[in-house]
Amino acid sequence: MKAIIYSVGTEILLGSILDTNSKFIAERLQDLGINLYKMVTVGDNPERLYQAIKEANGKYDYVFISGGLGPTEDDITKETVVKVLGLEDEMVLDQESYEELQKYFNDEKRAMTVNKKQAIFPKSATILKNDQGTAPGCIMGDVTKFVLMPGPPNEMQNMFDKEVVPRIHTDLMIRSINCKIGLLGEWDVASRIDLSGSNPTISPYAKTTGVELRVTASGESEEDLKASLYKGVNKVKEVFGPLLLTTEEKSREGVLIDELRTKGEYISTAESITGGLVASSIIDVAGASDVIKESYITYANEIKHKLLNVSYETIEKYDVVSPEVAGEMLDGLRQATGSDLCLATTGYAHLGIAYAGVLYKGKKYIRKISAKGDRNKVRRVVKNKLIDMSILIVRGEYENYISI
Repeated sequence: MKAIIYSVGTEILLGSILDTNSKFIAERLQDLGINLYKMVTVGDNPERLYQAIKEANGKYDYVFISGGLGPTEDDITKETVVKVLGLEDEMVLDQESYEELQKYFNDEKRAMTVNKKQAIFPKSATILKNDQGTAPGCIMGDVTKFVLMPGPPNEMQNMFDKEVVPRIHTDLMIRSINCKIGLLGEWDVASRIDLSGSNPTISPYAKTTGVELRVTASGESEEDLKASLYKGVNKVKEVFGPLLLTTEEKSREGVLIDELRTKGEYISTAESITGGLVASSIIDVAGASDVIKESYITYANEIKHKLLNVSYETIEKYDVVSPEVAGEMLDGLRQATGSDLCLATTGYAHLGIAYAGVLYKGKKYIRKISAKGDRNKVRRVVKNKLIDMSILIVRGEYENYISI
């Protein structure tokens, strides 16, 4: 099975918005066993969109298109595909879609005058419901199936998973598992494991949240697929041991929250260089309120002293960016909050130097972190290392990796 993805919208070409839809669809196609050949962005131009769709017709099994299904004149995706396929004489009002528009607006006049075109399709089209917005999608075509979906990411993603996936049939299944690796950088991860296999394949990815190894396997049956995936994931486990933080589709912060929730423990943070980034990344996860107590941003020395009892003598003797100051921040945080897990950061973002500290069950772990890049990249690196440290410490696995 061969596929191409079109994202439609001049705002994407101008860089006004990111094309996250194509990324989402591409990832889903891997699991469905469909080979993706291209991802193309086309502006709201009738002639260019017509030519793009015409070139794809008969060449691919599936053409996935997001965007251009709205009620305005520049929303031309459906009409253009209809023109390429010669289905103009088949166009009818889909009563069910029209009734859904009326319910959505609670206004028959608005549905009739403004959004009616969104409920008009060829008789032969398969309608894809949109329970997140106004624009239904559809599937048109015989040899090449054109799958039309709305542009807003939440609407497209919901429609793809609920409406599109059940209507796609392939002979080969492909699935991936993302293995999140703690503490190590991309090169270090890649140098420790053989990446030459074919089924499964193992590929490193350096994301803003840390390094992952994606294990991808294919098979003609569910049993074959699972066997290949198990082989790849087991290989990662053998190489990285406890540094494999999770294979589940959850963030590292989510992993940490689950660990603390299971133990009935609480976390607090005191941040200087990271400026609340650590606490924010934890709070971003649903259920964070089960484990997080308090968080402090202590940029100024006087605030470190006032809130965390960091002594001016320690700052003057060792510098504010030092393991000694990080240690006193942890002690003060523990005294102020009583949390089981206390995290602290101090550093110079412009120099790429920081200390990340963890206090857990009466024991302190303070790590020097050096990072290159702009100040925001440095802050992300510090945050990521601290979260990875915390997971391993709470699990009782950090002692063997202090030197990494």
